[in-house]
Amino acid sequence: MKTNLIIAGFSGIGKTYLGNKYKNVIDLDPAPYAYTDIGLEHLNMEERKGLKRSPNKDFPNNYIKAIKDAQSEYDIILVWDRIDIIKEYLKNNINFIICYPEENSLKEYKIRFLKRGNNKDYPDKKINEYYEKVKYFNTLPNKKIILKGTETLEYYLKKNNIYLKEKNLQSEMHPLG
Repeated sequence: MKTNLIIAGFSGIGKTYLGNKYKNVIDLDPAPYAYTDIGLEHLNMEERKGLKRSPNKDFPNNYIKAIKDAQSEYDIILVWDRIDIIKEYLKNNINFIICYPEENSLKEYKIRFLKRGNNKDYPDKKINEYYEKVKYFNTLPNKKIILKGTETLEYYLKKNNIYLKEKNLQSEMHPLG
């Protein structure tokens, strides 16, 4: 098993960006595990967030399994920060760090949500969840990464010399083009 960090991160901290940019990072977006998304295939993943979706009967066990499986392949695993799922991590002895923005940054996060294409109700929903989550997070002994201002998780990891291995798109292309 690799030495890795599992980071439960608030929406908008840059999980998807990191997973797309670095080959030693995976963003385990819970949506494919939590929902079946029947009838929403015409929408991209960001547009689906916040909509009423059909639950997957295998969730959260399928998500916990995916996290455990990813530990042998990735240095950094980015996961969901929903309170009920955090409780599943604890129940399954998954060690994780919690990452969220400071309260003064929430206006910036609303802008991020809209820029990335989330539906119009999503920003307010996430901001409203923020206070309940942070109150719960503060009851846990887990390490916390609290992003300030416009900081992203990538900025924090680089600032703290956490190894990030950029994807080399050239070497990953098919040899025949």
